[in-house]
Amino acid sequence: MTPRPPTHSASQWVEVIVLCDSADTELVADALRIAGAEGVAIEPAILLDDDADFTYTERTDVPWTVRGTVPAPFDTAGRRALRRHLTSLPLRAPLGRMRVVEVHPEQWSEAWKRFFGVLHLGQRTVIRPTWEKYRARPDEIVIDLDPGTAFGTGQHETTRLCLEALEAVVTRGCTVLDVGAGSGILAIAAAKHGATRVRAIDLDASTVAVVRENAERNGVSARITAAAGTLGDAWPWPRTSPIECADVVVANISSSAVRAMLSDIAAAVKPGGAAVLSGFLAVDAGTMVRAARRAGLRHVTRHDGLEWSCVVGRRGSASPD
Repeated sequence: MTPRPPTHSASQWVEVIVLCDSADTELVADALRIAGAEGVAIEPAILLDDDADFTYTERTDVPWTVRGTVPAPFDTAGRRALRRHLTSLPLRAPLGRMRVVEVHPEQWSEAWKRFFGVLHLGQRTVIRPTWEKYRARPDEIVIDLDPGTAFGTGQHETTRLCLEALEAVVTRGCTVLDVGAGSGILAIAAAKHGATRVRAIDLDASTVAVVRENAERNGVSARITAAAGTLGDAWPWPRTSPIECADVVVANISSSAVRAMLSDIAAAVKPGGAAVLSGFLAVDAGTMVRAARRAGLRHVTRHDGLEWSCVVGRRGSASPD
């Protein structure tokens, strides 16, 4: 999971560190968010190969590290509540000791970069962090990314699933709406796959600048318009309508947010267009498929990863699949 640093102006916070089995990392990360973490990072146990250009492999036979940044002070009551929540989880292996340490912004913001490398996603999408070198093949679409204070580097499974889905549904000349844009990774991918106009919205106004910077870095700023807001009353472009506004609408947000916004998301898709939904676990995908059909989407399919899922549906006639 890609870390997301705090957006408040406090000069320091605490970091909660938990060692756990690799299969339990997402459950632990979600528990940290519920406890108030404004940023969560999952650090795999890695084995470096110094003889192969510093490549590495992930190890699953030793504990991984989950870190959550919580605004200081994180009092005793908060720590006890978190421990109770962690012990109630259906974990595959016992947790290691939970540590809480004080962390300053400059320490946190640089350290996590060690765990964000070049990623190959889908058939031809490559995510390259700005501090890494990479020589692309002629058929590859490379996204140069610096997530800054925003969520979205491609490391999380939901982002990967959405990127793969966008490869299939974005066609040259189409329009795209990215709901919950974060770093802008999905909006940029859509533009590089041929979308001529991409709107990117996020409730966190501080991420809008990150989207614009990343769009400029990738040479697609002329096709991406970013603004603070969302569907419904918070729609940021009052002279336009959020109804049937895009050929493709992608929303990689939380499970509860997807469910709450599903009707608005479906309504934003032009007839014949597609909705790409993620941010929920694979165990919830069946429920999301049924909800998508109730919202008016057709030809709904699910695409499962190891733990998370993505649902793709089409806006068409009211006839059943």
